[in-house]
Amino acid sequence: MNASDIRTFFDGYARAFTAQDAAAICDHYAFPVQILSEETGYVFRTKAEMLADMTGFVAFYDKVDFARAEIAKFDFQKLSPTFGQAHVDWALISKSGGHIVDFHSTYTLRIDGKGNEQGGPAIIGILAHTEDSAWKQRGVPIDW
Repeated sequence: MNASDIRTFFDGYARAFTAQDAAAICDHYAFPVQILSEETGYVFRTKAEMLADMTGFVAFYDKVDFARAEIAKFDFQKLSPTFGQAHVDWALISKSGGHIVDFHSTYTLRIDGKGNEQGGPAIIGILAHTEDSAWKQRGVPIDW
């Protein structure tokens, strides 16, 4: 897989995120998956576990007038034939078209086609470097 393939994968992830389609978001992951932020961490062993937890995530984004997620900056680093990392700067946009927050995340990916049913890349880990602090700076408590 090359950077273009991974960017296409993340464009699909952004569409699922924008639609707040929990099942489609989860389809981008291989399980188990670990998600770490500045304040907390999660391990989801199965897609069902992650889906059960997504209600709070979707409700949070509804509450902040979220309309869409845009990829502001993208970079891919191939680590081996099996793994890679994508560095993504996200811009979240409100329903009125205004800016909500920006944040940076690094995604560890399985890129050998064995991570998901579709045979494409799959997220196996996330470091959400600045998302918690971006919400704090905006004065929005995270309650997902």
